[in-house]
Amino acid sequence: MKLFRGFRGKYFSLAAILACSAGVSLEAQSIGLNAKDDNVSRNLASEKEAETEEKALEAIQVIADIEKKRTYEQSSLRTLKQKSNTIDSVEIISGDEIEVKGFGSVIEALNSITGISYSANGGYGQSSSLYLRGFDAKHTLVLIDGVRVNDVSGLSGAQLELVDLYNIERIEVVKGAQSGVWGSDASGGVINIITKTKKQGFDGDILLELGSNVWYKTAVSLGYANEALDVSFSLLSIKTDGISAAAPKKGDSGYANRDLDWEKDGFSNLILHLKGGVNISGNDRLEFFIRNGKAENHFDDSAGKDAKDYDDLYGYGESKYFNTIRTSLYSLGYEGAHGKHKIDARVNQSSFKRSFYNGYIGKTYEAYMSDEWSYADDSSVLVGFGYLRDEVERVAGEKLPNDTQDSRYIFAVNSNRFGDFAASQSLRFDARDTFEDKLTFKIGAKYYLYKDFFVSASYKTGFLAPNLYQQSYGATDTLRAEESSGYEISAGNGDFTLTYFEQKIKNAIDYGGAWPADYYYNLAGKSSYKGVEASVRQSFLESFLGELAYTYLDVEDTLGNKIARRPRNKFTGSLSWFINNSLYMNLRGSYIGSRYDANSIQMERYFLFDYGVNYDLDKDAFIYLKAHNIFDKYYQEADGYGTLGRSFYIGFRKSF
Repeated sequence: MKLFRGFRGKYFSLAAILACSAGVSLEAQSIGLNAKDDNVSRNLASEKEAETEEKALEAIQVIADIEKKRTYEQSSLRTLKQKSNTIDSVEIISGDEIEVKGFGSVIEALNSITGISYSANGGYGQSSSLYLRGFDAKHTLVLIDGVRVNDVSGLSGAQLELVDLYNIERIEVVKGAQSGVWGSDASGGVINIITKTKKQGFDGDILLELGSNVWYKTAVSLGYANEALDVSFSLLSIKTDGISAAAPKKGDSGYANRDLDWEKDGFSNLILHLKGGVNISGNDRLEFFIRNGKAENHFDDSAGKDAKDYDDLYGYGESKYFNTIRTSLYSLGYEGAHGKHKIDARVNQSSFKRSFYNGYIGKTYEAYMSDEWSYADDSSVLVGFGYLRDEVERVAGEKLPNDTQDSRYIFAVNSNRFGDFAASQSLRFDARDTFEDKLTFKIGAKYYLYKDFFVSASYKTGFLAPNLYQQSYGATDTLRAEESSGYEISAGNGDFTLTYFEQKIKNAIDYGGAWPADYYYNLAGKSSYKGVEASVRQSFLESFLGELAYTYLDVEDTLGNKIARRPRNKFTGSLSWFINNSLYMNLRGSYIGSRYDANSIQMERYFLFDYGVNYDLDKDAFIYLKAHNIFDKYYQEADGYGTLGRSFYIGFRKSF
């Protein structure tokens, strides 16, 4: 019963929201009935029956569209094609699903699927860590339209808290070691965020959203396309007063009190996005992609310690306790289809600048080319090679002794489908100039026992190279790359999937010593990551779509100690009700089980519930309401850092 403490006296929140939503539905129906003339009224019974059937068909179509968009036949990921032929554990979150479920952020959307959990150092825009199957964020490669987003000047991987959901077509998640295709940063998996591409004609889109904590979100997009070219532009702005990033630690005075007089830590984010292509011929295409972001997040002294702006921070001068973050992504590419060959060539650049602690500046350059040859029906081989360069200009205001590292790689992926049997193998060789060369691979097979019910198994290897900061830091002498290997076994169909996975890391990189003799080193022994993922998805009563996902995770370091902030048990669920083609609602819930923080504090388990309703004003405009944490549950993702209480958001979106 402790898990449900606080629900009594608060159930009115959900009841009020549902009543309001029901009122919208009844009012919409009332407007339609009042508009009918006497002749229509005489035939009301038969027309209402036809209308009910039409609405049911519309709801079924919406559900079918969501299901279809989970099975993309082609992806910008090098090996993800038709999902039924893919051996890896793959999750796809479509743009329609994002809209229906009312996700507030990329992290919130990712947290809805199995195998993923996260923690954040406060509220909006604060630094966060995403754990894919328990792996640190640095083990997961994150891409936006195929361009790397992992910040090479830091240790925390990609800053997903700065990526908004506006203008996103879909999010693809490939779990388990993917170094056999993507190299060092993909030893835990790959997340590919794909933005929308303009189709035909001229159109645009505007969005306005207001919410709790003085939240303002505005966006506009414009696009044009014909047979020769397409281009799309979008501009997004977010501003909020936020909440206090820090909060009392568990056991401290004021814990679980959201009404403390602690300074709010605001957040702003401005993202400019430009994407397009030119069709040179029916088989050749040039593409470009530019994305620039400028964000500012205010933060606090540390866990459990509030700090006012303009205070001095650790002797570095007047820092004002805020961080200005600039991210720039660029890509120029060519795609060609000639006979049985598909050619893809890209030149990408990612640059990152963070102002705090006197500044962090880093860049990544990548150039690659691949050729996919379909040498038989349902059989192909993808061969590619590339060059990757990391540059770190500044870390905490200091220049590193070694500020660049280069890598050259070549990879091959073979895929086959013979009736009910599918198989895939990949092999990659990385030659790095700062540590030993690496050869990684993965192999897997899938068999369909009956219709779409399958069993699959795969074995994968991976590695994570020390970055430039770790190689140069303090008293660090020599570091070796982390090495990982593991397997997974899955069974299921389109509606149900069950997976067991196990992966181990050798030479895990850790931090030790005390300043000025602190350093990074490789741990002896192996860290263990294993668990079970289960998900079920089912439509019923013609207008409902229900989903439930469960993850059991058992992660231990080389000494057998539990790794911090990874919940052993996690449930997520969703119920969507498509009342008709104009009105739909969604209720989402999550349960985060027991876990320890880095200070060995036992964190509390908690339930969270979110609710959203969308109403189409016409075919080109709709309004929506979102309610987060509707029972106002107090919880912490990381000991000593704040989280959002009950908060509401209302928005309007129109396309033209």
